[in-house]
Amino acid sequence: MKSIFTILFCLIVPTLLFSQNVSWQISGKVLEKSRMAVPFANVYINNTSIGTSTNQNGEFSLNIPARIQKIELVISFVGYVTLKKSISKNDIKLQNLTFILQNGVELNEVKVIAKHDREWKRKWRVFNRGLLGESDFYKDCIILNPEIVKLTYDKDKKVIATANEPIIIQNNAFGLKIAFQMEKFESDGDKTFYAGYKFFENIDSSAATQQKKWARNKKRAYNDSFRNFLVSLTQKKLSTNGFAIFKVLKVKEMYYGRTTIANEIANGALTECTAEEICSYDAKTDEFFIHSDKSLMVFVTNSYTPLRVFADYPNPYSIINLINSYAAFTKNGWLSKPNGILIQGYWGREGFSNMLPEDYFPDNFQYQDSTFAMNENQMQAIAPKNFKPDAVSTNIVLQDILYDKSPVAELKEEKKEFAIVSNDINVRISESDANLSIFDLLRRIPGLVVTNVLGSYQIHFRGTNTNLGGSGGSITPALVLDGTFMDDEETVMNMLNSLNVGDIKELGAVKYGNSAAFGSRGGNGTIVITTKK
Repeated sequence: MKSIFTILFCLIVPTLLFSQNVSWQISGKVLEKSRMAVPFANVYINNTSIGTSTNQNGEFSLNIPARIQKIELVISFVGYVTLKKSISKNDIKLQNLTFILQNGVELNEVKVIAKHDREWKRKWRVFNRGLLGESDFYKDCIILNPEIVKLTYDKDKKVIATANEPIIIQNNAFGLKIAFQMEKFESDGDKTFYAGYKFFENIDSSAATQQKKWARNKKRAYNDSFRNFLVSLTQKKLSTNGFAIFKVLKVKEMYYGRTTIANEIANGALTECTAEEICSYDAKTDEFFIHSDKSLMVFVTNSYTPLRVFADYPNPYSIINLINSYAAFTKNGWLSKPNGILIQGYWGREGFSNMLPEDYFPDNFQYQDSTFAMNENQMQAIAPKNFKPDAVSTNIVLQDILYDKSPVAELKEEKKEFAIVSNDINVRISESDANLSIFDLLRRIPGLVVTNVLGSYQIHFRGTNTNLGGSGGSITPALVLDGTFMDDEETVMNMLNSLNVGDIKELGAVKYGNSAAFGSRGGNGTIVITTKK
């Protein structure tokens, strides 16, 4: 009988990120209903890269990093119902456990369809983008076994997807393969809900440059993620790790002209918020809770966006709606009880394309014990209706998170047009440039010098005269991004660093001395970028 995870489980137990003397272990045996051993069954911890296969006698053992106190153990084999069980490090028995698989439905042979019609392709686009998300790494991901996915519409024209086998997703940006045992999927193209169990496997590569690229991409994805926000919340390091939170007192779907967070606070639409106001910890279950009676607006302050609504926060932001007042999560940033949470905006675009296993943390990450505490009265205040903290992690809870990638609020403003007849220079951009950085493209502008000093880029036109003006004596060119002019050096470089080449429609430049339309502010030359809006 062929294993469901044939692609993944030619597996050596992954090398743990933590030394053996600080890990804990579980062991056991997998049997079928007749008490016969089930060899080569897949045993893994949900949302991690920790997994193995049973031996000829149906036996297995797993080492678990001390950082992970509770696990969702998943055991599967073709022809049997997948078994899931929550296990805590503090459970009385962790060794010689017995798991019995129940008979399931045998899989039918996959029928290969030579050609799909236009309607199927539309459904596939909705499914593919809904599952993978729309992060910068979307184009680096591919579903390796699309033939196992069945797509239909419900009465509301939502795309419904089912699969009898794990969907295998390869992320070439991270060097990962993910086996997703999908329990549910539905999407209308903007709002996406999916639930299931995930196992991560590292792709082998002996090339040092490839390993460095994977590590760099993983760190970038982690730093800007919702998961890092939750971890930062437990550590009370929101500002240090690049997050700012505000409570939404008045919901706005449209901003007429740019505004500022300061103005919105003064007008009573927003209020500042601290970690202590929205995060609590229950020592009984070792769970954290994020709770609020208002929606939360969270800015990722280490990233920048050209399409900004708030002048004093030129950063991407998300809206977190705690539909049922609270959600529970682990200190590693995984939601153990999402409780119907709705995530809109920047994090609403998240998906498998920027998903990392729970046992991943950046190399320099150091966890500190939290100083949060919560008593029983506080628990009841968070969720007074049928709230039982002791039951939060008793059973495995599927990922009932609703991702909404549609814009949180639209900006209507009069676009400023500059009196430039044409750029002095236009750079040709092709699809093959998608893997380049913005600075690789800028090097194509004749006369523009691009340097990298200790990982920090600097740009200027040759022969720039600082006496011509510019901002504060800087020789950095100004930037016109989608019609918005900026000449502050820090803002210009932050904006350039935040751009993804795949989002750029046109790139050009007006050299210094030829940019009279900008006055002295364009004295260092001007880079002109139009994005694919």
